[in-house]
Order: sequence, then C-alpha cells, then structure tokens
Amino acid sequence: MPQVRPLTILLAEDNIDHAELIVETLKEFNIGNDIKHVTNGEQVLDYLQSKPPFDAATYSKPDLILLDLKMPRLDGKGTLQQIRQLNGYKNTPVVMVSTSSTDADIDECYNLGANSYITKPLQFEEFTRKIRELNLYWVLTAELPTSSPK
Repeated sequence: MPQVRPLTILLAEDNIDHAELIVETLKEFNIGNDIKHVTNGEQVLDYLQSKPPFDAATYSKPDLILLDLKMPRLDGKGTLQQIRQLNGYKNTPVVMVSTSSTDADIDECYNLGANSYITKPLQFEEFTRKIRELNLYWVLTAELPTSSPK
C-alpha cells in the first residue's frame, strides 16, 4: 500500500454527532490527520484568515475543507463563495457534505467552486464508509495543490 500522508483538514459541521463521527473515521483511517473542527461558516472564514482565536501558529492552512451545507450564521454555499474569493484558497479542495441530495443544491455548489459533493446517508455504516472513501481519495489518489503561506 502506498505511503499514507497526513492531511490538515478543516471540518465545518454544526451537528456535533456528525462531526464526532467524521473526525473519528478520518483519524481511524489516518491517525496523522490534523482535523480542526468549527461549527459555522463565519468560523471557517475567521480560521482561513487567521482571525482570533485562530492564530496562524496553531491553525495551519488546510489541505482539504469539509463543508456542511446547512450551518447557522453563514451556510455552506455562502461560505464556499467567500472561500473562493480569499487569496490563497482559490485552489484549496472543498468537499460539500450534506443531507440534501437535490439537484439544485448539488449544481449550485459545483457552480460556486466545490470540488466534490457527498450526501450524508442515514445509516451509520454507510456514512462511515463514505468518509473513509473520501479520505482515501484525497490521501492516495488526488494530487493536492502545493500549499502557499497563509
């Protein structure tokens, strides 16, 4: 099996149960993953711009952003739109994670610059399988953009 490199992953998920399951599954597959969890779109933008409490020394630039579609304060679509306008984040992979499987949501997210869109299945086993496969793809298959300083 090829070398599994750790990723810095920014997870934006307001449902604590979903967040814990995602973090646990990502760590189970690749213990070296550095996963930072926030609960709304405003925190994502603060993190990416190193605004307090997210100082650049502690919170490194993510290799991958997992973005829930329906969050308080600023939803996933609005957050994605603003991420794509930030210097240094135009090419950072963003995966939308949602319970919604409507064509309108999926199409809009891709039009706003999402790199992938996955739906959250209701069954625990199916949900963890999708997260494992997502991690496998971004760790072993995809070539990520080279990181530039924040």
